[in-house]
Amino acid sequence: RLGLDPKLLTQILNMSSGMCWSSDSYNPVPGVMEGVPSGNNYQGGFWTTLMAKDLGLAQHTTTNTKTQIPLGSLARQIYRVMCACGYADKYFSSVFQFLPTPLLP
Repeated sequence: RLGLDPKLLTQILNMSSGMCWSSDSYNPVPGVMEGVPSGNNYQGGFWTTLMAKDLGLAQHTTTNTKTQIPLGSLARQIYRVMCACGYADKYFSSVFQFLPTPLLP
């Protein structure tokens, strides 16, 4: 939204403490990397439905252990809404495209 070139920003992140698996190996921004789901309309890999399921399992465990995970709960809600909005069979990093939608506050 600020007009930054995603490829340049990725290079900067990957040369600093911002480097992580998402930016270095499976960048969620279309056009930054070839051969990754974001470059193929988020097809293949770990689906959004699987992420929602795993976040549900994590939430179940934390409920049983009386552990609070407010960000985990929010993440689960986001992935459940994504599934309901047609992203169920997309790679989970399609959240990159979903989050700017007006469905979330």
